[in-house]
Formats: sequence, C-alpha cells, structure tokens
Amino acid sequence: MYELIIRNVREDDFLAIAELAEKCPPMVTERNSIYHIFTRFFSETSFIAEDDGAAGFILGFISQSDPSEAYIHLLCTAPSHRGTGLADELLQTFIDTVKSRGAGKVLLITKPVNQRAIRFYLRNGFEHVESGRMVESGPVRAIADYNGPGEDMVLFRRFI
Repeated sequence: MYELIIRNVREDDFLAIAELAEKCPPMVTERNSIYHIFTRFFSETSFIAEDDGAAGFILGFISQSDPSEAYIHLLCTAPSHRGTGLADELLQTFIDTVKSRGAGKVLLITKPVNQRAIRFYLRNGFEHVESGRMVESGPVRAIADYNGPGEDMVLFRRFI
C-alpha cells in the first residue's frame, strides 16, 4: 500500500502523464510535446498525484494576458482512482494555488460527449457559459464550432 501524494509536476513527469492520459477517454489526448510544455513551463500550476506511479494529474496555468483568469487544460484520474475524491483534491489544489497568485476566475472547456466531466464540474461549482451560437448537447448547451468547424465545446467558468 502506497500513500497518495499530490505535488507540482516536474519536467520528467511528462511521459507518465501522457501514458495516464491514454486511459482517460473521452478526454482529449495530446502529443507528448504538449505534456512536456506543461511540465516544463507551467509546473507551478500543474499537479500530479502519485502512489505507485501516476494516479492523476491536472494541467493548467494563469493567463499571461489577464492574470485574474486561470485555465484548466486537462484533468485526469486513473481508472483505479475514480470515485475516490482524487479529482476533487486535484481541482482544489489547482484552485487554491491560482487563487493565492491573484486569479479570481477559472475557465475550462470540455467536449459535449464527456458527460462525466460535465457532471463533475457542475458539482464543483462551475457554471456553463453561453456565447454565440449554441447547440444542444445534453444537460448543458455547447458553443458551436468553438475550436473550429464541427468542434463544439462546453465552456465552464467558476469565480473563486
């Protein structure tokens, strides 16, 4: 039995994060270089949970153009750690960190098909944001073509 710890990511965590991300559909998986960018340049606002290896991660940053805003790029927990509260802990760690650095709002997007993520963020105080042309996508509506043609996304925000 290992004790679960949450810590800031280190640059050499990027491959473990990439491997874990593959186990988190329907979450978007990225090229390894994207995970490497987060572990190298956004380590103060990105976190990994470990016990016997990577159990979860959250990758995010504070906006350079508006430091009152923070953004969550990805949040993932290993299948073996789902339903344990780990995702809540990772989210709270991120929120506490960016709030202590002056952010007052957290933004993120998710695909409309990721109903687990939508329920998670609604349960954790996020509200979906409607802007422009909206499309029906389940419990909340998505912004049409948010990430380009045919790439509808649900935009969430939470004031902290």
